[in-house]
Amino acid sequence: QWIHLDQERAKKEGGFGNTIAHGYLTLSILPHLWKEIAEFSNIKMMINYGIEKLRFNQPVVVDSEVRLRVKLSSLVNLRGISKCQLHVTLEIKDQKKPAFSGEMVFLYHFDQA
Repeated sequence: QWIHLDQERAKKEGGFGNTIAHGYLTLSILPHLWKEIAEFSNIKMMINYGIEKLRFNQPVVVDSEVRLRVKLSSLVNLRGISKCQLHVTLEIKDQKKPAFSGEMVFLYHFDQA
């Protein structure tokens, strides 16, 4: 898509003033940002389990600053595996509407040692 790659065309025709990050690219940084917020010990493996009710509300213009807000929705023990559901919002600096919001689900497998 030219809106992600062609800066000159994006400035003229895109409606956002510059190229924008692909929505799924912004979503892909979520696990990294989550690790910056919360620290877990004795993790054997973390699995991206699902996404619920995700909405891309506004594009992220290239060079924008973003921040992840997270609220724990639920934490359930499934026979030694922790299922963690989080309400996530990726905010864009100086913008009222977030880039996206939704519910992310991770499965945490812990070392039994």
